[in-house]
Amino acid sequence: MTDGSGNYVPLPAATPPAGWYPDPAGTPRRRWWNGVSWTEDLQYPEPPVYGRLAPTVIGQDTPVYNAFIWIIVLLPLLSMVYNLTTDTSAMFTGAVSSRPGSIYTPAYFLAQFLSLASYAAMVTLSYFDRQRLIADGFVRPFHWAWTFLFSGIYVIGRSVIVRRQAGRGLAPIWVWAVLLVASVVIAVAQIAALFPLLQSSIRSGTAA
Repeated sequence: MTDGSGNYVPLPAATPPAGWYPDPAGTPRRRWWNGVSWTEDLQYPEPPVYGRLAPTVIGQDTPVYNAFIWIIVLLPLLSMVYNLTTDTSAMFTGAVSSRPGSIYTPAYFLAQFLSLASYAAMVTLSYFDRQRLIADGFVRPFHWAWTFLFSGIYVIGRSVIVRRQAGRGLAPIWVWAVLLVASVVIAVAQIAALFPLLQSSIRSGTAA
């Protein structure tokens, strides 16, 4: 290529696309090129070492949380609010009543719907959370299918692997643990409140 005076002008070098490249500092790790400059994000190569993948180093700017994991952690709040606002005494009375179908109240069907909807939402959100982690550079994050067994398994496994690769990311475990304890306390309190009704039902049955 020449300019207007006939002098040779070299073509500008093509800028490589954003991606992981060998670290120009000469370390065995790969460094993230954002398309314009090198960042502080580093990653070990992925070939297996004695049947295992080498640990991955995630940069400080890489997000370890997203909306998906926080919705998974906070979704049980819906059930807690429902339990706190539901008249469990009336539901218990309907359950022990001799009237056929007395338990099948609107509150009963709402509780079943919330349970199924929450379960489906957690499985779906776990899938998208794992996809987001992969897109952010995490290697083999915890599999979303564990949510089919229990959402707490996914929250714990996900947080441990993220912590191992990024050095941070355990906050969802602590929030989930606090909500779990709170839900257990609410359940125990509601069961304790039903004991007088249970004793009364037993006495009524004995008298009959």
